[in-house]
Amino acid sequence: MDLIDRDLILVCISESQSNSQVIKEANEIAQNEKAKLIALYVSDRDKFQKKKDNDYLQDNLSLAENMGAMVEIIYDDDIASQIVNFAKLYKVKKIVIGKNRNDFKLLSLNTSIYDQVVKKSDRIDIYAVPINDKVKTYGFKENKNISKDLLIAFIILAISTLIGYIFYDFGYSDANIIMIYILGVFFIAFVTYDELVSFISSVICVLAFNYCFTKPTLSLSVSNPEYIITFLVLLIVSFLTSKLASQIRKNAKNSSNMTYITKLLLETNQLLQTKISKHEIIETGCNQLSNLLNRNIVYYDIVDGEIQDPLIFKDDFRDADKEFLKELEIVKWVFAKNKSAGAGTEYLPDAKYLYYAIRFNTSVYGVIGIHLGKDRLDSVENKILLAILGDMSLALEKEKILKDKNEANLRIKDEQLKTNLLRSISHDLRTPLTTIYGNSDILLNNSENLTETMKLGLYRDIYDDSQWLLNLIENLLSVTRVEEGKSKLKIEPQMVEEVIEEALKHVSRDKKNHNITVDIDDDYLMADMDVRLIIQVIINLVDNAIKYTFEGSSINIRAYQDANKVIIQVADNGKGIEDTDKKKIFQKFYSANNKIIDSKRSIGLGLYLCRIIVEAHGGEISVTDNIPSGSVFTMVLKASQ
Repeated sequence: MDLIDRDLILVCISESQSNSQVIKEANEIAQNEKAKLIALYVSDRDKFQKKKDNDYLQDNLSLAENMGAMVEIIYDDDIASQIVNFAKLYKVKKIVIGKNRNDFKLLSLNTSIYDQVVKKSDRIDIYAVPINDKVKTYGFKENKNISKDLLIAFIILAISTLIGYIFYDFGYSDANIIMIYILGVFFIAFVTYDELVSFISSVICVLAFNYCFTKPTLSLSVSNPEYIITFLVLLIVSFLTSKLASQIRKNAKNSSNMTYITKLLLETNQLLQTKISKHEIIETGCNQLSNLLNRNIVYYDIVDGEIQDPLIFKDDFRDADKEFLKELEIVKWVFAKNKSAGAGTEYLPDAKYLYYAIRFNTSVYGVIGIHLGKDRLDSVENKILLAILGDMSLALEKEKILKDKNEANLRIKDEQLKTNLLRSISHDLRTPLTTIYGNSDILLNNSENLTETMKLGLYRDIYDDSQWLLNLIENLLSVTRVEEGKSKLKIEPQMVEEVIEEALKHVSRDKKNHNITVDIDDDYLMADMDVRLIIQVIINLVDNAIKYTFEGSSINIRAYQDANKVIIQVADNGKGIEDTDKKKIFQKFYSANNKIIDSKRSIGLGLYLCRIIVEAHGGEISVTDNIPSGSVFTMVLKASQ
């Protein structure tokens, strides 16, 4: 509440039709004194109200809100004490309360609320507004189930009387029978909801004891005057016992409710802390609010400053509950102003939904709507709502910070990769181009001085360097296309044997210095693939084996089917790969010596390209040790059906 440095006027709200006079009078006082008006309604959760009284209450609350009052609703049996405690807590300057002209103490079992407030108010000014209400008592609450409660009370008292007769026949003293009646009244207070029933039961138990167990029996007359004191004590003890039992039951209920609320708030906080994505945070928070408040919830996400379509959280939306579809302008206002609006607020208080901005500082992440209709949130519900909204805001802010941090890290990583790429490419392009340029210059200017063998060697070097440059550029282009999603896969069933044969035609010319074998379990083995890309994967794997093994080494290409998967392996008997490098070898610009390679022969893109191509097929690629030496690269693809 924004109540700092403001004089406060507290007006007491009730379900009385005349309470509107009190509210108007309080508003006039607040305006004259330039004070802030607070409207307080104190009610008992167990109290039953007639529909007319409830309508009057909602009208009075709406009237106070329309006049700019800040409405607070709290629940407690001791209405007067709560009014005074609230006034003291917020340092209220004046309490405005209605005083019934027809409120005669002789007609009421308890002191009026006005008199109780005056008695407890200490130094707070009380301004009484005369009203003309029908006389009603504050000692007992009306209960639509009073007939049922009376029946329960009658049964318990009848059982108590029956037990009393048994005790009487066995010669037990009157004190034991009295205890049975007190116990019966205690049970009545626990299982019924109306204090009037408890009071009536206390009176009846005295009359029943007198009628059934005091001489002369079956008569209300008393032969021994001492029984008058017994009856009086029995009445007092029974009544106090019933009041105590009733209070214990209510306290237990309130304690249970608070335990449930605390547990749900803690659970909500813990759930939100574990959620990572924005959608999970929104879904968790809104579902928890819907369960706690038992109301329909709508959520409007904000993306790039635009309000998205509403998300609905509750399955039993009726057409009448979909008023939010007509209240989009309120949502826009809440987003623009970063304030609450709708039902019960200063801005469009007649709306069906109450809207809050999910915000952190000046950032608005979304707008949430709670269906109220003509109802209002009490102060407990409102505090719970604000607590969960606060947790959601913090979780969304945390998600945004992590997202921004990840994006920043990605940008830094991309810059590093670009730097490494430029450094590697500049060196790797310069080296073969220099060789090509030098060899070409020799052939052009000194051809007559070279033997045919020397010329053939220069031609071979020019060819090898050109082939290497072509493969490098092809890998770079392929990586770019696959990463950006520009390379659309043309997946078709292909004969694995034909794909391997085609790939071997394009591997390094140094393959003649190695023993390359192919082992396919089934000549008709087929796999689903983009043949152009998978050929490039096999070329890279075989070239990699040729590059890192000694001349004369063995390279085996094996293909077989396992269930609905096709396994293609390229194995060599070279030195193998260290375990620490196996997890990183498929990363961009990484090579088996654990650093970026600046040599002509490895820029660190070949195996990375293999990985992203295979993963784009929905497969996987890995490397393991070959026994007794070397490495095995395994590619898994889907088998053709």
